[in-house]
Amino acid sequence: MATRDNLHSWVVAWLKVILPLCALALLSTLFLVARHGEEETELPFTEQQLEEMASEQRVDVARFSGTTEEGRSIEVSALSATPRPDDLNIVDTAMMVGTLETGDHSSIHVTSDAGTVLAEESRAQLRGNVRIETSTGYTILTEELETALDSMNMDTTTEVTAEGPLGRIDAGRMTVTSGEGDDVSVVFKDGVKLLYLPQTQ
Repeated sequence: MATRDNLHSWVVAWLKVILPLCALALLSTLFLVARHGEEETELPFTEQQLEEMASEQRVDVARFSGTTEEGRSIEVSALSATPRPDDLNIVDTAMMVGTLETGDHSSIHVTSDAGTVLAEESRAQLRGNVRIETSTGYTILTEELETALDSMNMDTTTEVTAEGPLGRIDAGRMTVTSGEGDDVSVVFKDGVKLLYLPQTQ
């Protein structure tokens, strides 16, 4: 529940920044248009850019940090975050980055081209060139990933390719869940293929 409250506070904090910026953009538009009739100087922004400034409710370089139900630290950031006009609890992001501690000084680092944070559901959807890197030396690539923001629970919705110390794994899906204590369970499903590559000295 604490994480869900943090998510709600996070969205509210964004809105406190977004809405005044929108108001300033609207006022700037009115001011610049009014002066344009008096002086024959070119506007610093095109009319289309001004409309986009006024209509886009966006925060650049958004960050969120919290703790999962298991007490694991989680940090999420994005190059930009845009709440949806019809539901401010849903935030679309660009260039999403997340880091989750998995215990025993280990961590999972995730990046994607885009994503969506669903604050009320305490989860996020990552899309496009999703890359998962573990501190144990594994790199996992997929196109779509759903992850909880209040617990250790990840699930890919597209095929995955994993490479690490033991070799390469191709599978239709992958799930990541909490195990006992600090353990994290990673399960590959649907047409799993393992290419074992023994390490050479």
